[in-house]
Amino acid sequence: MPDKVSLTYNEAMLLLTAFAAGTVDIISFATLGGVFASAMTGNFALLAFYVAQSESQAAMGSVVALIGFAIGCALGVLQRRGRAQQQALSLLLAGEAGLLLFFALYAMLTPHIAHAPSDHLQILLLAVAMGLQAVIGQTISLTTIVFTTTLTKLVGTIADSIANGDVSGLKDVKIQSSVVVSYLFGALLSGALIVHKVQEVVLLPFIAVAVAFYMHRRSGRRRDG
Repeated sequence: MPDKVSLTYNEAMLLLTAFAAGTVDIISFATLGGVFASAMTGNFALLAFYVAQSESQAAMGSVVALIGFAIGCALGVLQRRGRAQQQALSLLLAGEAGLLLFFALYAMLTPHIAHAPSDHLQILLLAVAMGLQAVIGQTISLTTIVFTTTLTKLVGTIADSIANGDVSGLKDVKIQSSVVVSYLFGALLSGALIVHKVQEVVLLPFIAVAVAFYMHRRSGRRRDG
């Protein structure tokens, strides 16, 4: 029974962090100069496009995102070293939530001017947070930011289940597809709020990760109890 509860909490944490990634990508793309803060494959493509178009300011935003993501990954790996999974995930989620809260408060209190230095700081904060989230997904063995990989696993699992006549593997399909849907829902919700000029949209990523952190801590207390 404890393992079942733990798995449920992990699934909820994956869905919440995927939702956060969806909101972050739309917020960064729509308000911070056409940059993806979590989807680095897309960000590389955008960087090449901006360079080809000689759009130096936009290209710099993509560079900042790439650097920030790499920093976040490095910090996440260092935080995870020598720690049990439960403790490592607590530190990673707390660090990500802190960065996202700092971003939200800074974004709401700072007047927005396109391609201003404040844009680069906000991109950096989001990208570092997403780098930490990449390590969180790696720790749980399911990414919540790289959906080409997730889609490949999803289709592969379905194909194997059909070919082998074994439906037991479809349990993985459920969580993988749910993660993708959660990302899309986060992107859709944040996009709708941005269209309607709701400034508080910047709080969505923090709220999602904060709830994930709370649920993770709660699952740890249940196991200890």
